[in-house]
Amino acid sequence: MEKYIILGIIVLVILIPKIIWEIHIHQRYLKNRKDFVSDPFVCPNCGHRFHSKKITTRPFAGNRAYLKCPNCGKRSICGRPYDLDSDKN
Repeated sequence: MEKYIILGIIVLVILIPKIIWEIHIHQRYLKNRKDFVSDPFVCPNCGHRFHSKKITTRPFAGNRAYLKCPNCGKRSICGRPYDLDSDKN
C-alpha cells in the first residue's frame, strides 16, 4: 500500500508539472513560428513579395528563410522587404 502512495506522490509532484511545462513550451514554439511567417518575404531573384504558407518554415540568420518563390519557382534565401514596418504590434 505504501508503494502506491509513494508512486502517487511521484506522479503528482514530478510528472504532472513536467507534462504541463512541455505543453507550454510547445505552444510557445508554435506561436513563434506563426509570428515568423505572418510577415511577407521578398525573393532576391525576381523581387516578388509573398507570404510563406508553410508553418514549418525555419528561420535562417534572423529574418531570413530558405524558401521557394511562387513567382519564379527558384529556391533561395529570402529576406524581409526593406520597407516593412518592423515596429508594428
